[in-house]
Amino acid sequence: MEIAIKSFKTKHNKPDLHTLFYPKSIAIVGASKNLIGGSKYYMALKSSGFFPIEGNVYLINPKIEKLFGESVYPSIKDDRIPKPIDLVIIAVSATTVPKILDECNKRAKFAVIYTSGFGEAGNEELDRQLKAIITQIDTRIIGPNGLGVLNPYSKLQIYPNWKEYKGNLSYIAQSGGTMARLYLCLGPLGIGFHNVVSIGNAYDLSITELISYFHDDPITKTIALYLESIPNGREFMKTAQKITPEKPIILWKGGQTNRGIRATASHTGGLAGSYDIWKAMCKQSGIMLADHFELFQDLVQTIVVRPRLPEGLNVAILVAGGGIGVEFTDTFEKFGLIIPDFEPKTIQTLSSLFPSVNTNFKNPVDLGEWGYNPQLFEKALKAVLEDSNIDVVVFVREPERFGIISELLNIPDAQKATIESLEKIAKDTQKPLFCNPSMNKDDEKSYKQRHEFQIAMIKAGIPVINYMLNIPKIILQLWNYRNYLVKQKSIQV
Repeated sequence: MEIAIKSFKTKHNKPDLHTLFYPKSIAIVGASKNLIGGSKYYMALKSSGFFPIEGNVYLINPKIEKLFGESVYPSIKDDRIPKPIDLVIIAVSATTVPKILDECNKRAKFAVIYTSGFGEAGNEELDRQLKAIITQIDTRIIGPNGLGVLNPYSKLQIYPNWKEYKGNLSYIAQSGGTMARLYLCLGPLGIGFHNVVSIGNAYDLSITELISYFHDDPITKTIALYLESIPNGREFMKTAQKITPEKPIILWKGGQTNRGIRATASHTGGLAGSYDIWKAMCKQSGIMLADHFELFQDLVQTIVVRPRLPEGLNVAILVAGGGIGVEFTDTFEKFGLIIPDFEPKTIQTLSSLFPSVNTNFKNPVDLGEWGYNPQLFEKALKAVLEDSNIDVVVFVREPERFGIISELLNIPDAQKATIESLEKIAKDTQKPLFCNPSMNKDDEKSYKQRHEFQIAMIKAGIPVINYMLNIPKIILQLWNYRNYLVKQKSIQV
C-alpha cells in the first residue's frame, strides 16, 4: 500500500531525537531586524527562558555584527561557535538553503528549514538540488516549509510569549497553522503537550521515525497527527500497528476530495492518495480518524482526558429539557448508536428521586429543572451508569443555568458542587462519559461561563464536547479502536 509516492532515498541511520527536542545549542541562520522571519525564533527562545538558562543561541547573518544586543556570526562555520550545534534553524531565501545545508554537514546534528518555495511552489530544479544535498550530509532535516519543533519541557518555542502547556500529548502536523491551532486550543483547557513538530514537506526526518520515538518516549501517552501525505505508507502502517496497542494515535487527514488532494500538492508538495486508502489503513492499524479540525480537537481531548473504551454502542442520554433529548436521540441513531430501554430498577430509582411533573425517566431522560440539583443529579447519573443495558452516558449541563439554580435552590455554588460530585463518579466508573454544554446564550458572559466550566470538567476527568454532532463520531471511533485491540489481543473481552 502506497499512500504517497513522492519520496527519495536517504542514507541516514536512526537519529538521537532526544537532542532534537532537548537541544542545548541553537543557531538561527537568517536572523535580522525583521521579526517575522528567523528572529521570531530568537524572541521565542528568549521569552520562554531557553536562552540563556537552558541553552545557547547563536545568530547567523553575514551582513550584520550585532542584533538585539547579541553578537552575530557570519556563518555557522565560524570557529567561535562550539560544534556540533544541536539545532540549526534556517530562515533564508530558498535559493540559499542548499548552501547553508552544506555548511551544516559535520557541524550540526539537526536543522529546521523554515523556508518554503521548493517543490510545493513548482520550483522543481531547486527542489532537486535540495533533496540531493540532504542525501549527502549527516545533518538530519525537519522540513522544508515547516515551523519546526516545540517542547514546553525544554522551553523550546516557536513564537514569542506562547505559554508552556506541559502534558503527555505528542503531535506532528504537516501545517504550521494547524500545529498552532491544536496547541493553542487544547493548552488553555488544561491539555498539555510534550513533543510538537511542524514537519512541512518532510523531505528527510520522517513521520514514521518521529512516531517511533514517541512510542518509546515515557512522557508521551497519546500521539496526534495532521497529515497530508506519507512517503512510505507501508512502513508507516507497520510502525503504527506496533504503537496503537500501547499508545493511541489520532489522525486528521488533510486532502480528502479531488480538489483537496490538489491543494495538498501546492501546500506540502506531497501526493496525498485516495482517502479510502487512508481510511482502510487507519482501520487496519487501530488509528482513530477525524475528518475536520473540531472533531480532531474533541477526539484528542477525549483520549487524553478520559481514555475509556465502550463495551458496546448502547447510549444513555440525560438532559434537562425534552426537546434536546429528542435532538440527541435522532442524531445518535442516525450514526448507528443505540438508545436502549433502561432496566426497571433504573426507572424506579429515577422516579423516586424526582417529581413526576416536567420529567421523563425513560431513555432519553428529561430530569427537568430538578436535574440541576447537584445531589439529585449525582444520584441519577450513578443509577444510569449502574444499568447493565448502558455502555456510554452522555449528559447535558448548561453553565448559564447554574447562577439561577443556585438562587432557586439556595446553594452557594451549584456549578462547583456539580463538578465535585461528577469528579467522584468519573473516578468510580469505567464507562465513557461525555458532557455537552448546550449553548443557551450567545453573549460574552456566557462564552466565559462555558469556557471556565469546560476547564473545570476536564480537570475532573470528563471531556466536554461543545459540538453535539461530534459525540457519536467519537463514540464510534472509540468502539472501532476497542475492536481493533480485541483482535490484537491487547485487551480481554
